[in-house]
Amino acid sequence: MEPDNKRVLVIEDHEALRYMVSIRLISSGYTVYGAANGLDALEQMEKYSIDVVLTDYQMPKMNGFEFLLVSRVKWPGIPVVFLSGDHDNLAQEAVNRGAFAWVRKGSDFSILLELLAAAVQQSVHA
Repeated sequence: MEPDNKRVLVIEDHEALRYMVSIRLISSGYTVYGAANGLDALEQMEKYSIDVVLTDYQMPKMNGFEFLLVSRVKWPGIPVVFLSGDHDNLAQEAVNRGAFAWVRKGSDFSILLELLAAAVQQSVHA
């Protein structure tokens, strides 16, 4: 599936990393929205039709699991993929809680692109 016009919300509290991931996703054909934490992300999801969420775990105000819990209630058909270097031991717990997948920061970007493409296919907006 081609990602053209598919909308990804990138939630990352480190602005430089959020920017870098966003640029790579844009160059791969995605429309990208950004948020610095889970609370900001919820506001973005209220405003825009999002196909897939890419989130960090460790963030201020609302961490990735807290965001996941709220998003599963409000938008159960929108897949959430974790991209995190912290707490890799929580990967299975994230999937058990409803995350689509967990990818370690620093992994080959092609792995992330493959997971996002698969997640978009399952999105209610696909």
